[in-house]
Amino acid sequence: MTLFIVAHSWKSEQYKLVARKVIEALQHLPKGSAIISSHVDARLNGAWCVYESENPDELVKYLTNSVPEMSNQVIPVIQFFPPGPDLYKMIHIMSQ
Repeated sequence: MTLFIVAHSWKSEQYKLVARKVIEALQHLPKGSAIISSHVDARLNGAWCVYESENPDELVKYLTNSVPEMSNQVIPVIQFFPPGPDLYKMIHIMSQ
C-alpha cells in the first residue's frame, strides 16, 4: 500500500458544495483505498488528507471525478512517526 498526501483546494463560494460531495465520495472510496487523516483549513479553502491506497492514481481519478470543483495535488510520503514499514525500508536502503 502506498501512503501519500493529497492537497485539496476549492473556491470559497463552493465550500458547502465541495464539503457535501467529499462526504459522499469518502463513503465509496475505491477498493484498497483508505483515508488515514484529514486536516481542513476553511479560511484557506483547502485540506491536506493522508490516504493509503493500492492504486493512488485510481484514487485521485475517483476524487477528481467525484468532486470536480476541487483540485488535487498528490505528494508521495513516508510515515516517519510513529515508525512504519516505509521508514524501516528507507533506513535499510540507506545503510547499504
